[in-house]
Amino acid sequence: MFVIRLPQLAVLAKILCLLMVVMCGAVPAMVRSVSLYSTCSSGNVTVIGRSIKAVVRDDQNAPYQKLTTQSEDFSRKLYIFAEKSQRYICFNERWKPIGLPKKKKNSRCQFYEDYNGSYLTYRSVVNSSRYLGFNKFGKPVKNRGRQECFNFIKYNPHADINHHNNLVNADMGGMDPYVVSRKPSPVMRASKNLLSQTDSTREIVHTTHRYRHRSWKLRPAEKISASRRRLESPLFEANKY
Repeated sequence: MFVIRLPQLAVLAKILCLLMVVMCGAVPAMVRSVSLYSTCSSGNVTVIGRSIKAVVRDDQNAPYQKLTTQSEDFSRKLYIFAEKSQRYICFNERWKPIGLPKKKKNSRCQFYEDYNGSYLTYRSVVNSSRYLGFNKFGKPVKNRGRQECFNFIKYNPHADINHHNNLVNADMGGMDPYVVSRKPSPVMRASKNLLSQTDSTREIVHTTHRYRHRSWKLRPAEKISASRRRLESPLFEANKY
C-alpha cells in the first residue's frame, strides 16, 4: 500500500502552488476600465495619439478618456492604457508623459498607485520621485507643481464626476443644481397633489371642529339671554303688578 508521508505532502503542496502561480501569471492580475479626474485641472486624463492632457469632458473627447489599469503579475506595478488610442501612458527621457503603442512599451510605462488622503497618485516605478500630474490648464507638469496637481480621482467612465460632486455637496448641506432644475415626475406631482388635498381636508375638519366647539361654548350664554328676554317681556311686567 502506497502511503504519502508528511514531508512528501508538503513538497507536493509547494509544487501545486508554483503551478498555480505560473498559470495565473500568464494573464493580467487586474484589468479595470476607469477615468482619471485631475483635481488641479478639473478635467479627465485624455490620450489622443502621443498627446496627453487633462481636459473637461465633452462629446468629442469622451472616448479618449476611457482608460484601463492593467497589472501583468501580482506586484503593484500598473500600466495605464488608453483604449481608444491604443496607447500606454509613459514617461519619456525628459520625464514628460506621452502615449506609446504596445510595441514601444517599457518600464517607464509602469506606475505605483498610492493613496494621498482621499486621492490617488501615480508614481513611476523607475524613479520614485516622479509622479504623473497636470496643472490647472490641463498640461503635464513635473514635480515642481502644487501637491493637488498630482492627485486624481478614479471613477466609472460612464458616470458624471460633476454630478457626483454635486451630490456630495448636497449631502454636506450644499445645493444640487441637477436636483433643483429637474422637473418633477408624474409620481412626484401626484404625491404633491395628494398631500395638498390631505392638508386641505385636515384644515376643513379642524375648522368645523373649532366652529362646533365654539357653538357648544356659546349655548349657555344663549340660554341666559333667552331667559332675560322672557323676564323682560310685557306679560311678565303685567303679572308683576
